[in-house]
Amino acid sequence: MSLLNPLWLLSLLAIPLYLFLAKRNGWGMDTSQKWLLLSIALVIFSLARPVIPQKPLPIEQAGKDVILAIDLSYSMRATDVAPNRLEEAKKILIETVRTHPKDRFGVIGFTTHAIVLSPLTKDTELLEHLLGALDETQIITKGTDVMSALELSRKMSHGNTPLVILLTDGGDEVNYNKEAQFSQDNKLRVNIVMLASRSGSTLPTDEGSALKDEKGHIVVSARNDAISEIASVSDGRVVSTAQELSALIDDTGVDDFTGSSSVSDNQELFTFVLGLALVAFVLAMTSLGDKIIKIVIIGLAFIGISTNATVLDFAYLHTASQEYNRKNFEHSAQLFEKIDSNEAGYNRANALYKAGKYQEALTQYRRIRSNELLFKSKVYYNMGNCHVRLGEFEHARNAFLKSLTLRYTKEADENLRFIAQAQEKKTLNTRKEKKDQFSKDENAPTGEKKESKSGGGSNMESDMKSGGGGDEGKKAQSDPRFSASQSKAKLSSRQYELINARSVHETKPW
Repeated sequence: MSLLNPLWLLSLLAIPLYLFLAKRNGWGMDTSQKWLLLSIALVIFSLARPVIPQKPLPIEQAGKDVILAIDLSYSMRATDVAPNRLEEAKKILIETVRTHPKDRFGVIGFTTHAIVLSPLTKDTELLEHLLGALDETQIITKGTDVMSALELSRKMSHGNTPLVILLTDGGDEVNYNKEAQFSQDNKLRVNIVMLASRSGSTLPTDEGSALKDEKGHIVVSARNDAISEIASVSDGRVVSTAQELSALIDDTGVDDFTGSSSVSDNQELFTFVLGLALVAFVLAMTSLGDKIIKIVIIGLAFIGISTNATVLDFAYLHTASQEYNRKNFEHSAQLFEKIDSNEAGYNRANALYKAGKYQEALTQYRRIRSNELLFKSKVYYNMGNCHVRLGEFEHARNAFLKSLTLRYTKEADENLRFIAQAQEKKTLNTRKEKKDQFSKDENAPTGEKKESKSGGGSNMESDMKSGGGGDEGKKAQSDPRFSASQSKAKLSSRQYELINARSVHETKPW
């Protein structure tokens, strides 16, 4: 048995304090008062949420790979779709990823060329914050190159017939014959989410006026239905709402990936404890208490309600942290394994990494589930370092990109640049910590002061997040550094540079 909210047990200290004061001041203590104190104690214990962990059950999973290509050109600021086309696109995408948790989504941003904003992932929170963080004011390109988005979509997915969703106002081309032929030749199932009206709209500038072309005429951007040619030749459709898009994805019966995972749950005991508290309260309020007191005491002895598991958790946590600080990483990992919580799992993965067991560390990181964005950013960053150590540079790139999506850090950006030209199976010297090319800083365990180092260290974010009790999907006492309210996840400046890379080559974007 373990407790999900063990800090509630501190409230039990009020009961012995009351008993001490009662004895010192000569207050009478009859049977009804004892029953009432027992009832209060049981209520407090139920608030600590005692549970019995259940054995994880394996489940088979299958889903589709969906490439979401969002038009980021200047025309998407038009307000004919309220509040503007880009905001409506974000809203549709967020609702789509929320309603399809079993599918994997990759995100592409395109203007006069396309870049990957997020590789294929099932991490709904990562995608939501990526989409919510898109800042159109940082994008200066005004043209639209749909072909670049299609080419990149084909590279992103290894499926036979990738499902591509273009969220756009139709772009600038008179016809899309080349794009339609490319989609057909490469077996892309292209669907269009049209985000513009036929009457169109002017485009607001930062100064509040309407955008004008080089001749001084006000630019009006309207819906371009020519793009529907791409959908028609690739068995796709043109839709305009999130509901239509969700139905479209559901109607696609092809699964691009299969796999298995495990689902664990806990058997809650708090209702049982509350029942005992109610019985104790009734006995306190009636004359039955005097007769049943002995029976209840014997019954409690057999029930064996205790907090031994939680006490052991704290003991293991303290010892494991000490072993980590002494650089006995393997022993530290073994101790963290005895604690059933996300935080202990994270600390165990860090210890395994420091012990050089990168594959085991990677496996442990993959088991971690959390709703804390900055914490997840650290987990993805550490996974990226594990992949680098294992020579799996493509996976490392994806992990670093996910980390940067949730929170920009200089270390993750540097690591991503360092492996940009690396090839799979290329050997790195992973043992010389002082000469580690992607090493900068190392965080100490929570509550410990970080000692300054010279000559480099590990860029691994291996700080220890302490806390006991808690499980997947259950929040334990959280480290304030991982509070999602501290900062909003944003795209890195490098990504905006890539989005704007070809803006100087535009001639007549309208």
